[in-house]
Amino acid sequence: MSTLEYTIYGIRRGWRVTGTFLFSGAFAAAVVAGLFVDMSRSSLKIPAMFALGLWALVFGLKVHRYLRSDKSKTHTGTGREELEIGMLLVVAVHACLQVAGGLGSPLQPLVFVLVAFLVVYTQQWVGFTLVALTIGIEMSLAIAGGSNADLIRGLLNAVFVVCFALINLVFTRTEISRMRVAARRQIENTRNDMADDARDFRLTSAASDRRKSGNRAKEEARLSHCTVGEVRRSMYHHVDLLKRTMGLHTCLLMWIEGNGDTLRRLECVTDATDISSRKVDRGEGVIGAVLRNRAPVCLKGLRTGYSGIPYYEGDSAVTDFLGVPIIEGESLRGVLCADRNDNRPFGDVEKENLNAAVESILQIISNERIFSQLQRAKFEQGKLLDASESLTRALAQDEVIEAALQAAARIASYDIAVITTLDKKGRQVIAKATGDDTIALEGEVIGDNGSLASSVQKNRHYLPYKGIFDPKQQVIFNKKTQKIFGRMRSVLVLPLIAGEEMLGTLTLATAAPSAYTDNIRTTIQVMINQLGTALQNAMMVKHLEEMATTDGLTGLPNRRTFQEELNRQTAQSTRFNTETSVILCDVDKFKNVNDTFGHPVGDQVLKAFGDTLRRNVVRDTDLPARYGGEEFTIICAGTGTEGAVKLAEKIRMDLEGQVFHTDKGDLRVTISMGVATLPIHARNQEDLLKRADTALYAAKEGGRNQVRVWDKAFGE
Repeated sequence: MSTLEYTIYGIRRGWRVTGTFLFSGAFAAAVVAGLFVDMSRSSLKIPAMFALGLWALVFGLKVHRYLRSDKSKTHTGTGREELEIGMLLVVAVHACLQVAGGLGSPLQPLVFVLVAFLVVYTQQWVGFTLVALTIGIEMSLAIAGGSNADLIRGLLNAVFVVCFALINLVFTRTEISRMRVAARRQIENTRNDMADDARDFRLTSAASDRRKSGNRAKEEARLSHCTVGEVRRSMYHHVDLLKRTMGLHTCLLMWIEGNGDTLRRLECVTDATDISSRKVDRGEGVIGAVLRNRAPVCLKGLRTGYSGIPYYEGDSAVTDFLGVPIIEGESLRGVLCADRNDNRPFGDVEKENLNAAVESILQIISNERIFSQLQRAKFEQGKLLDASESLTRALAQDEVIEAALQAAARIASYDIAVITTLDKKGRQVIAKATGDDTIALEGEVIGDNGSLASSVQKNRHYLPYKGIFDPKQQVIFNKKTQKIFGRMRSVLVLPLIAGEEMLGTLTLATAAPSAYTDNIRTTIQVMINQLGTALQNAMMVKHLEEMATTDGLTGLPNRRTFQEELNRQTAQSTRFNTETSVILCDVDKFKNVNDTFGHPVGDQVLKAFGDTLRRNVVRDTDLPARYGGEEFTIICAGTGTEGAVKLAEKIRMDLEGQVFHTDKGDLRVTISMGVATLPIHARNQEDLLKRADTALYAAKEGGRNQVRVWDKAFGE
């Protein structure tokens, strides 16, 4: 892009951003200068008409661009466009006032109306900016008038502008807030009504479903919405069809609420205007008679003003009534009511029609109930499938535990989750804890202390009963960690079992009361059966890895692990020009130990030397390993010859001071050690090991029980 093109592009972009503001400022200046005061003068008429035409063009373009823009993309951009359009309207209204006679014009209220409109329908900062602009123009016109009367009128106008802006802003925002609160309340009431309908229709199992969280709660809400909506539509269809085909005055369906004491109106089709919306007591009027008799009740020839029909607000004009109980199995669910006001009594055929409608409604509810159960089962199975796939993919123990906690969160909400595993002594050790203030839990050992976790390990059965937890009466792990669970009200401690082997426990805790229902617990137990198997497999994999990399007798890394680590360390040493030392160790006269004291004692000596190495080699960067037979080796990363010799002497003296008590008397052993350092004594790994071995041979030849550093005099 050339300099000229870049300059033109910058001017165009600058005009696009600031052009409307500059034009509005110039137009406002023309208004203050009196361009529109006397348009009858030929000298001002043409400039004034030109200014108004130009304003109309700019305003039209801005409105067109504003209407076409996607205002959801950028909040700031939309505010700027609103400000530009508002400024154009403010200066135009003041131009009209000037044409009509100035500040004292009968059109002055237009300014107040415009300000009220802009404050309400623009962003708050835009509205306040436009109010400030309006006051500025009003005061400029007053000052330009030159008289005290104009100044006073300008001040009054400014006060009115501020008052109109604030009053409209406050009242409008208050009304919007009221409408939002009312809408939220209506939505919540609708949700509650649907939840009540779902429980009354037995589409959900318990009120605790409301405490479900996350995807589970959303799925329950969606399912309830669909099933309740379908049941209500079917009910209305039956009621409406009965009303039209039987020539009824009112056809109404009353349903018993969850408390069993009252009935509420579910569906109603009527010609009456005095149907009551109140709840009806179970024993009230003819509704109570139908429920007590558990059979249809038919009344005919009722007198005017009969008050025994409770779903009317006052005395009704009904002459004939028929009520049929809705009975599902042995349980009363509600009453289907029909009445007339034209002295046409109900016969047997009409009773059969209402009974058939009741059976159809109950069948629809049963179908929807089965559908809901299938959908819930499908949802739970989907969660279990996800959990199974996650656990199957996990191979390491940490991965299995993490996958299990994520799977548990999808099934049941929790504030704290803990997984324990068993150590070699059969004690529970907290392997993973998640939640507030749970860092201190990890690594905690739980003994046989009567806690919930200990009891679950013993009995292999979940605790506490129904998941109800009292922190004052029940201890989850031990008294030391009990404070963390102080605000928990629901706890579930489940055993992790694979086959007959006890592997640990899973603990879920939440502050919500009665959160872990039987359904949730059953689903979790299915998941932890898979978890137990996955955890057992992970432990087996870990054991196999240890067998492949660890010496079975001493527990030290084996020769394969040593070679891999030496490869890595020598490569790093070469790359960063640092030192790496190797110490080769050999138990002196070890063959004599085996021949004299026996191989079990020899094994005891080797184990003791392995413990000695672990006790003295404390840096994470260093690696002690069993090289083979009675030979051991140590990699000292980032360590020169002097440091390696100090460590070797420390290990030599430690072993020299140990006494092994055997059936054939006390035994003491010593070691010989050779040290070589990269890159001082060797340039590569192969030479490093050879020269450490040469130094070890020199220590043996020199009388044993000593440390030697490779020297050229030793040869290769």
